[in-house]
Amino acid sequence: MKITYLFGAGASKNALPIVNEIPERLKLVIDLLKSEEFKLPESEKFEDLNLDLSKRKVQNVLIEDFEWLLDKSANHASIDTFAKKLFIKKERNDLDRLKLSFSVYFIIEQFNNKVDMRYDSFYASLLKDSISNFPKNVRVLSWNYDVQFEKAFSEYTNRNDYNTNQTFLNVITKYGYDTPNDSRFSILKLNGSTNLMQSVGRDQYQYFSEFQDSLTTEVLSKVVRNYASLRLTDTRGFSGLSFAWERFGEPEKDIVLHAKNETANAEILIVIGYSFPYFNREIDREIIQNMKHLKKVYFQAPDAEHLKERFLSIREDLPNESLVTRFDVEQFLLPNEL
Repeated sequence: MKITYLFGAGASKNALPIVNEIPERLKLVIDLLKSEEFKLPESEKFEDLNLDLSKRKVQNVLIEDFEWLLDKSANHASIDTFAKKLFIKKERNDLDRLKLSFSVYFIIEQFNNKVDMRYDSFYASLLKDSISNFPKNVRVLSWNYDVQFEKAFSEYTNRNDYNTNQTFLNVITKYGYDTPNDSRFSILKLNGSTNLMQSVGRDQYQYFSEFQDSLTTEVLSKVVRNYASLRLTDTRGFSGLSFAWERFGEPEKDIVLHAKNETANAEILIVIGYSFPYFNREIDREIIQNMKHLKKVYFQAPDAEHLKERFLSIREDLPNESLVTRFDVEQFLLPNEL
């Protein structure tokens, strides 16, 4: 039986803020970077970037971008809503600024917080007898751009770098080298991930190559340096965070097409912490209406009944008894059909 998971922000709630918590948490990160403990030195530069700015001044540019993001988030329903507006208005520079600054914010949040432990038990339940033996009938679609999947899996691989764990998990993004394979487990990140990409080829690198359990000035300096490489230089690169509705007409880069192909035969859909926001509605419809063999949908969240109602605006052909709510969120749902 083919099973598809659909993850939203609520799936990482024990580690990262959900939409309405982001402004307050972003303000805390701004205050943290302004504190004496985390001020980068005025007397040093990022020499390899050939910038006529001290590390402190570069850090201040990041803080200004965070403050800009905070101001905009206060005037929009969410950061994603603001991003969609910029995309529609073709304000490319501001959209790039949003992606870069929001990525760094999420990176810092994940340095300061342990991984949501539900991912750990999810892997323990799915894996059979080795770290590569995932069930081949399971696919994961995620609207999240965090690294909770990869960070949690590092406990299984004993490898603390992002790229290795992403490879083990067969993570697919629109810019990655990996492509979907119908015969293996995979995680498809619809909105990309908080990394950096080279314009030439599809090489990716991280703001900090290894997962960290706490933020230090050394870690922060590396993150700020990589941020500056895209924000303040002519480096031919761009953010790996790329919203699903940014589509370029190239099949190999169309993550929505990949998601449709990988889940077309899904019989069970498990929705975890995803509220089907209106600005994602077109993409959700395209993917979920393509699941021609869908028999049952589980909704797991404290407000699971609300998720079920929103789902009906996307697909209304399934009988009510096939739409099952689960309010217990201590662990990610593992249905009897698995």
